[in-house]
Amino acid sequence: MITGATSSGKTALAIELAKKIDAEIICADSRSVYKNLDIVSAKPKKEEMQGVRHHLLDILEPTLEFSAGDFVKYAQEALDDIKSRGKNVIIAGGTWFYIKSFLDDEHLPKIGINKELREELNKCNPDELWEKLNTLDPKRASIVHKNNKDKVIRSIEMCIGLNMPISEYKRERKTQNIKANWFMPKIQREELYERINKRVDLMLEMGLYEEWRKNKNLYPNSKILENTIGYKEFFELKNGIWQDFDQAVEKIKQRTRNFAKRQLTYFRSNPDIVSISDIDEI
Repeated sequence: MITGATSSGKTALAIELAKKIDAEIICADSRSVYKNLDIVSAKPKKEEMQGVRHHLLDILEPTLEFSAGDFVKYAQEALDDIKSRGKNVIIAGGTWFYIKSFLDDEHLPKIGINKELREELNKCNPDELWEKLNTLDPKRASIVHKNNKDKVIRSIEMCIGLNMPISEYKRERKTQNIKANWFMPKIQREELYERINKRVDLMLEMGLYEEWRKNKNLYPNSKILENTIGYKEFFELKNGIWQDFDQAVEKIKQRTRNFAKRQLTYFRSNPDIVSISDIDEI
């Protein structure tokens, strides 16, 4: 398992390790699963993959929801396929809930997406949504930040689908437990922030704005696009929240740094994850 904050170098590390141990990579990223979100998700290009096969890239149109449960299903199929060919497996990515759900000893509750409910809930502001969740499941509400709108809505959806608080749901144990060795790139926060700023500049040079404009025309009603850092700010620019393009760009950098800070704080607090400078330390 190669994880870490965005822009920390985990993709390059995973590819180098895969070449060394004859492995294929399962990508655990909530945006690279979508077609056409290439620049915004920092999806590795074919030449960057260096012949290493990657799984769970470009498997869905960004009009479709992709949950942790979906990731578990697709990742298990990919793992079985890779193992059947006698190769090793690397899971690489920074979407922690996907990874945790896949490696967890218990099954996630199978609650489908309720589009009508989501449309209704999306009309509510963060305070109203959080209060709804707090009514349904106070324990769950205590650990979900009200500004994480997607997570609050999904929590409400699951409470309603289960007809009970999620926190009281007893999950079934899996018949197969998957054990993993955890690693993350060693990087200081200041260097990480500098990398993020440079990456955003490079993404703009590569055509980030043009990619956003193309995709908003291809998928005009996609909530995925509207909730993706790097696209969200251009929607806000269009709606007059930012005065000019430079402000929107600075907001992309700031939000990405804030996101990376949360990732870094969490990963460093996990005793199972070993920080390494290169693959020779594995």
